Amino acid sequence: MAKKRPVFNCLFCEHCCYFSEEYEMPVVFPWEKRELEKIAAEIGVKLYFKPLQAFIDRNGVCTVTLYRWEIRGFCPFFDKASKRCSIHDDKPLACRMYPLLIEMPSGNLLVSSKCDWIKQQGPGFIRQLSTKPETIPEVFLAEFEAAKKAFIEFTTINSFIERHGLQPINVNKLNNCNEVLDIDDYMARFD
Repeated sequence: MAKKRPVFNCLFCEHCCYFSEEYEMPVVFPWEKRELEKIAAEIGVKLYFKPLQAFIDRNGVCTVTLYRWEIRGFCPFFDKASKRCSIHDDKPLACRMYPLLIEMPSGNLLVSSKCDWIKQQGPGFIRQLSTKPETIPEVFLAEFEAAKKAFIEFTTINSFIERHGLQPINVNKLNNCNEVLDIDDYMARFD
């Protein structure tokens, strides 16, 4: 008899909401950044973001495609008493898809080994997923849908960038640009 494939069930272990290393911190699209800032302003919380990926056009206009949401410790929207996200319905795709991760800029799909549910599945579980990636949508139902949406957004942006001949620019050099726009605002100029 075939072993039943597990289906992800969040254990509320808090690992997805606590950050000690920068590489763990969520990567968000510009429109997600603005929405998070709006929600934070309503409750008097200050959020910090830094550009993670940017491009420049031939006119010196730069566009930011991705931001790193800088969180030290618990996410400001994490409710420690209930161990739940206080903005669950509005959280960004990076949070919705956890424990799935998209490696940027390659687009590779990864699984977080920090998640307690993943740990419960045993040491070979991630290896099993990597040898049979077609099972990922069956194991991570909602999380895979969020990852798919993030990947589609990412590839749509990259296609636009290629079509319009934008070149990568070091995010530390954005102050040298004639203008800096979020990618969705930049793309709107071409509608």
